[in-house]
Amino acid sequence: MNKIKPMASMSSNKKDDVMEELDGVKRSWGQRLWSAGKIATNAARIATRQLVGAKGETDGRIGEALAKELDNMKGMAMKVGQILSYFDGILPEDAHKALRGLQQGMTPVSREQMIEVIAEAFGKPVDELYSSFPKKPVAAASIGQVYRAQYESQDVAVKVQYPGIWDTIRSDFSVLNKLSKLASLATAVDGPAIVHELQERFGEECNYLREAAYQQAFAKAFADDPNIVIPAVIPERTKTTVLTSQWCDGRDFYTFVEDSTQEERNQVSRLLMQFAYQSLYRWGTLNADPHPGNYLFGQEGTVYFLDFGCIRRFDADYLNKDRELARVVVKNERNLFNDALQATGIVAKPKSFDFDNHWSMLRAQYQPYWEKDFHFTQEYIKLGMEFSKPSSPNLRKIAIPPEWIWLQRLQWGLHAVLVRLNAQGTYQDLFMEALETPLESMPIDWLDEEEPSVS
Repeated sequence: MNKIKPMASMSSNKKDDVMEELDGVKRSWGQRLWSAGKIATNAARIATRQLVGAKGETDGRIGEALAKELDNMKGMAMKVGQILSYFDGILPEDAHKALRGLQQGMTPVSREQMIEVIAEAFGKPVDELYSSFPKKPVAAASIGQVYRAQYESQDVAVKVQYPGIWDTIRSDFSVLNKLSKLASLATAVDGPAIVHELQERFGEECNYLREAAYQQAFAKAFADDPNIVIPAVIPERTKTTVLTSQWCDGRDFYTFVEDSTQEERNQVSRLLMQFAYQSLYRWGTLNADPHPGNYLFGQEGTVYFLDFGCIRRFDADYLNKDRELARVVVKNERNLFNDALQATGIVAKPKSFDFDNHWSMLRAQYQPYWEKDFHFTQEYIKLGMEFSKPSSPNLRKIAIPPEWIWLQRLQWGLHAVLVRLNAQGTYQDLFMEALETPLESMPIDWLDEEEPSVS
């Protein structure tokens, strides 16, 4: 085995002391319904305060209560909270800050349950698998939690899946599927197809063999760029529910934002953008979870990319249609827009569809890639949200292909991160280079010789 070099930790300033531990993820229908009710109540309180223009410490307290329930539910609920934590303008800033804890997790599942998962995966007790294994995790995320352990005298990150988390996720999706059928009655959107797409991705995320294969593949794909670093997988300590990688030391996102210069943030922003769009257009494979907790920052502009659980691959046909649409929008070729948009399958009712409105929406969305010296601000994110209001003329005339969900997740998630970095610069050259790069096959080697699947 190659020598492991410690590179980047999950968080360089994670608190050592944890006030409490969960006996387990809330799994029963009653428990999750109770938590969902509390979440809805707190969300409504925040919305009401925003409506009347109220501000103050109450926002933070409501945000903390909301974060606690989302954290205890783990799974899909926690992922939603992670997204809310960094999308500027959706919530009051104090509520955003309260939800940031979800990016690393707030309350872990007990150590006893987690080491049982490791022992079951390998058929050996944890002390025979690692030189040392700590009492407390450094992060407690939506699907599993991460420990800083030692293997062959080297520090490693060990991600362990919550027991029963996949059953919990399937239960949540069974409810969502019923709701989606009702929602589909009023729109052209195939709700059940979207729920199925999301469930597929979550199911794949529960298979750490699959994640390990993609982590290795991305490392190979970006091996020639010294500023994009992806921790190496330790295959002999990786199973479906346990993923072991090299450990790394770096600044977390918010520490980097506070300590860095504007020039450093601008430089890093280009790296995040390069990684996202080269992944999509060159490799046809998207790491669809671009939130602040999945980045760490080293010296001289190096970025460490963590967590390759949520991956979406695209076939060449759909990707080429998206390339053409993006090229038409960035190049301001309005005369080619209608045909390019319809080719992607997003227009459900062409005769009544407001193409001018959708053109304006995409020109705003792609503004960073055609405007010289663009500045990512809260106002830019809010402008994008304006086009998605119930008053949109295309609300009942638009279809949503499953692939489209992840393209939007990538772009708006990335843009929200860049707003937090206060990024500014000219990005058209970088975007067009990725857009015009020929598609290649992602260099994937499955650890069990076949592509893993989740039943």
